[in-house]
Amino acid sequence: MNQVLTDIHQHLIWGIDDGADSWDTMCSMLREAHSQGIKTIVAASHAEPGFQPFDMGLYTERLADAQSFCKTENLGIRVLPGAEIAWTYQTPLVLRQGRVPTIGGTDYVLLELWRNISWQAATDAVNQLTRAGFCPVLAHPERYLAFLRSPKKTLRFRNETGALLQINANTILDTRNYWERRFTEYLLKEGAVDAVASDAHDCVNRPVNMEAAYQWLTIHTDAAYARKLVTFGGELT
Repeated sequence: MNQVLTDIHQHLIWGIDDGADSWDTMCSMLREAHSQGIKTIVAASHAEPGFQPFDMGLYTERLADAQSFCKTENLGIRVLPGAEIAWTYQTPLVLRQGRVPTIGGTDYVLLELWRNISWQAATDAVNQLTRAGFCPVLAHPERYLAFLRSPKKTLRFRNETGALLQINANTILDTRNYWERRFTEYLLKEGAVDAVASDAHDCVNRPVNMEAAYQWLTIHTDAAYARKLVTFGGELT
């Protein structure tokens, strides 16, 4: 596997959310990422502005631990800051104040909407973040019912709002769900998926699976698009 991979959505930092539950799990995830050719990881812990304080101090400390481990083990992985940020009316404010991290310190924000969100509420959320100077990247839009049931409207939403779409690797690998398969196949065909990421939480139940996803993409899309989806367009420096 020669392609260098980027995973912009991984719950790597231990003891912060429902992701890695220990130092050992975090290290195992990093070793697995290395074995799959992943060279950049965004450690996107959950953040819920207004509901749960995000412990930036603890997050920063354990992010540094992950970075040090990669260096000590010669894994050649950059672990960048980030968060999967739930949409609330306080989200733009905490982002402007730097109380939750963006993707790799850029203007990109990994944004999580609620499952039953309406089109209007989703549009308002994206527009508010855009006006605040950020570029929303919607985490797993295949989980939002309005999006899932209308891939054509999802395409229009992306084009009209400027929001980017990040599909989970497991979604494209698991073909048992008809609606998810229909959704992802349509958006991939239209070139409307902007990133594929693992959303890994551990090494067993929700593991790192970027290599398998990339192999699937090389079969079902053209080579250039497949590379773009697993490198986030080379935007992270």
